[in-house]
Amino acid sequence: MRPGPLALALALLAAPAAAVADPPAKGVDYPLGPLPYPDLAAPGEPFKLVDLNYEVSDTDQTTQAFGARLKVEDWGYFAAAFAGERREVTWTAQRLDLSLAGESGVYDLSGRYRARWFVLEAAARNRSASESGGWLLRPSLSVRLSPDFELLGSASGDSGRPYGRLLQAASLGFLWQRGVGFEAAGGYTRSHVGTAAGFQNTEDLWDLTVLGQVGRAELTGEASWLDVAGRFPRRDVEATAGARVQLASRLLAEGGAHLRFEQGASLQAHEYRGALTWFGRRYYLPRTGEAARRELALAREATRMGYNERRVYTQEELRAQRERLSLSRRRAELGGDVDGLYRAQVAERPVPLLGVEWLDAADAIPGVATTTAAVFVGMPWPPAWPWQANEAAVPFLRLDLRRERQTSGPDFVAITYDVSLSAALNRYMDLVLRWRRSDPTALDIIQGIGQRRTIELAYVYAFGR
Repeated sequence: MRPGPLALALALLAAPAAAVADPPAKGVDYPLGPLPYPDLAAPGEPFKLVDLNYEVSDTDQTTQAFGARLKVEDWGYFAAAFAGERREVTWTAQRLDLSLAGESGVYDLSGRYRARWFVLEAAARNRSASESGGWLLRPSLSVRLSPDFELLGSASGDSGRPYGRLLQAASLGFLWQRGVGFEAAGGYTRSHVGTAAGFQNTEDLWDLTVLGQVGRAELTGEASWLDVAGRFPRRDVEATAGARVQLASRLLAEGGAHLRFEQGASLQAHEYRGALTWFGRRYYLPRTGEAARRELALAREATRMGYNERRVYTQEELRAQRERLSLSRRRAELGGDVDGLYRAQVAERPVPLLGVEWLDAADAIPGVATTTAAVFVGMPWPPAWPWQANEAAVPFLRLDLRRERQTSGPDFVAITYDVSLSAALNRYMDLVLRWRRSDPTALDIIQGIGQRRTIELAYVYAFGR
C-alpha cells in the first residue's frame, strides 16, 4: 500500500478512538465531542497507536512525509518515518533510546542510556564518498550531582582525522535548575574547525544562559564570547535578552533582542522581535500555575526513585517525560502525579485568539537583512467573539498570515508570503493547510531558481498530548 492511503486509513482508525464520547465532567469538549482523560500508563495490548502524521507538499514536484509510532505492551515505543528519501526507525524505552536513519547511503545512528545519576548519549554519522568518507562521532555525558545540578560534557571526533586530529571538539558545562522559577546553564567549548581555504582555526567559546520567573514576567538572557585563533584571528561577543510579560490575565507581550559584535569592529548582526497575543481564557506562563508546581514535584520524585528526570516545561518535553515514566517499574506509584500533571496542563491550556508579531534581522557577513510581519486570528470552541472570555474554551480554528521581506546584494529584494489554516479537532488531532509564495533571492537567481509556490497539507495525531 502506498504511504498516502495508508496514512488516511490509520487516521480513520485513530479518529474514533480519540473522540469516544464520555460525560463532559470527565474531560473537555472539542469539535469531535467531549474527550475523556486518557489512561497514560495503559499498556499497548499488544500495540497502541500513539502518533501518526502525514504531510504532502507540492512545489515543483510532489513530496510526502509519513510517520507512525506504536506503544508495544509496556516495553517501549517503536516509530518509523520517511520524508523524501530519508528513512528512520526509533525505539524508546524507559532508560534506553535507539535511532537509525539513512538517506542516499548516509546513515545517522544515535543512542541514549539514562542511569540513576548520569545520562550517556552517543551519535555517529558516516560521510559519503564525495565528502571523503569516514565517521563523525559525538558522545556526551551528563552527571547529576544533586536533584538541582548537573555537570555536562561532550566531544566530537572525525575518523578521517583531518589535519591529523581525531578529536575535533570538547566541551564542559553545567545545568542548574532551582525550583520552577530559575534555571542557568553554561560552559566552555574548544573546537578545531577547518575552513574552505584549507587551513584550520582553533575556537574557544564561553557561553551562559539564565532564565528567571519574576512575578508576571519570564526573563531570559544569553551571552557568549568566541575567540578564534588562526590565520585570520578574531573575537566575537553575542548577547540575547528576552521577556514574556503577562500584561493582563488574557494578554501576553513578548520581546527580545540578539546582538553580535566583533571585538574592535562595529555591530555584525542583530535581531529584534516583538509580539502581542490575546487569549480566549486566562493564560499561564509555563513556569507559573499548578502544572509547573506538579512538574517540579514529579521530576523530584522520579529522580529520588532513580529515574533521573529534569524539569521540563514545553508540551513536547512533558509528553516525552510522561511516556518514559509510564514504562517504569514503579509507574503505579507515579501514576497519580503523572495524571495530576496532565490534568493541570489541560486545565491551563492556552487558547490564542488574536496576535501580531514583528521581526527585524540583519547579518553583515552574508549581507542579508530581513523584516517579517505576522498576524493570526483564532476561533475557539465553542465559537465566541474575541472579547468574550470562556474558561471552558479550547483552540479550534486558526488563520496565520506572514510576510517576509529579504534584502540581499545591491538592494535585491525578495518577498515571501505565507498563509496557513489549522483546525484542532481535539487535543490529539490537527489538520493544517498551508500556502507559500517565495520570490527568488540573489543567490537563487545565480543558481537559476525562480519564483516558487508551495501548497502543503498535513494531518497530525498525538495521543496524550
